[in-house]
Amino acid sequence: MAALCGAEAQSLSTQSTISLLTGSPGSELYSTFGHSAVRVKDPVSNVDLVFNYGTFDFSTPNFYLKFVQGKLLYILSVEPFESFQFSFQYQNRSVTEQVLNLDLMQKNRLYSMLLENYKPENRGYKYDFFFDNCATRIRDIIGEALGDNLQYNYPEAWQKGTTTFRNLIDLYLVNHSWSDFGIDLALGVPTDHIARPTDYMFLPDYLSMALDSAVVRKGDASVPLVLSKTKILGSVPADSSSVDVPLILAWSLCILSFVFTYQGIKKRHRRVWFDTIFFTLIGVVGWIVFLLWFATDHIATKTNLNILWAVPLHLPLFLFWNVLPTMFRKIYLWITLILYLAILAFWKIIPQSFHAAFIPLILIMVMRYFIILQEMWARKPKRAK
Repeated sequence: MAALCGAEAQSLSTQSTISLLTGSPGSELYSTFGHSAVRVKDPVSNVDLVFNYGTFDFSTPNFYLKFVQGKLLYILSVEPFESFQFSFQYQNRSVTEQVLNLDLMQKNRLYSMLLENYKPENRGYKYDFFFDNCATRIRDIIGEALGDNLQYNYPEAWQKGTTTFRNLIDLYLVNHSWSDFGIDLALGVPTDHIARPTDYMFLPDYLSMALDSAVVRKGDASVPLVLSKTKILGSVPADSSSVDVPLILAWSLCILSFVFTYQGIKKRHRRVWFDTIFFTLIGVVGWIVFLLWFATDHIATKTNLNILWAVPLHLPLFLFWNVLPTMFRKIYLWITLILYLAILAFWKIIPQSFHAAFIPLILIMVMRYFIILQEMWARKPKRAK
């Protein structure tokens, strides 16, 4: 970029400003939690650039595989402010600008660090949703540039030590029921860890709030870090619905399964095909959870206790159920049945928060287990008197 190349050769002027840009959440999953970027503007040198840590290269070999594995490098990109603004306007997302109250030395130090980050050998990094993303990178580089001159005054609510990472992201998923369902399925125990005040800033809105209350030392005085705050781009509210579709569908399936099972009992027919399909699908879900836990670098998908109800061994066992030894089937059924009942009994104290839609799915499995066990018991040969 020509503007950037020219900017590298000179320092910022006294008329320059450095600001935090905070984009509102978008309609796509990747944009659900908002976005953060840094704007550097200097009318003297005709510089107006946006440093964006949230981009990636679609031409990367094995792009989708690396993305799923958590091995895809995110990139610090630089673009003209007009381009950034147009992108958010096109996506119907608002942008708020907070101009930082920095002296010239602090501006130039922060600017030089951004330029250093932008060098080809430095601009790539391995993204982590909670600990290394577009917002935390900005939090860290501002902290490094200002050092002890920066002081955060965290809101009291942040310091209580009762809010988890999952609590924070759930605030953004109220009108995104399928995203909420998928995230609760994919993310494990680390998501239920208590967020420290500094951890809140992995979300762009909370980074913005933290800067609002922060102070910076300039000479012998401490002044608010944010000099001014302006909404530079508005948006039109989109239609949204807070209906929890996965929960409704799960309970509907549960009710239909109970009716279906009752009819089967009356006709003395277990309907094996239903168990084969349902438990195989649960097994598929279990293998997805297993692979996200053990075959990726994502921290948030580790120690995922959903594997206790989405048992991977359902696939392949239920595909070949009738050819398995009877004793093996009984032991397997009793172990997993006890596990399911324990999950339901201790739902509130399990160290991972489960989605409410998982309850009806577990109830279906418990109900079908009793039917299978009853059938196996009925087939047990009686001893001769």
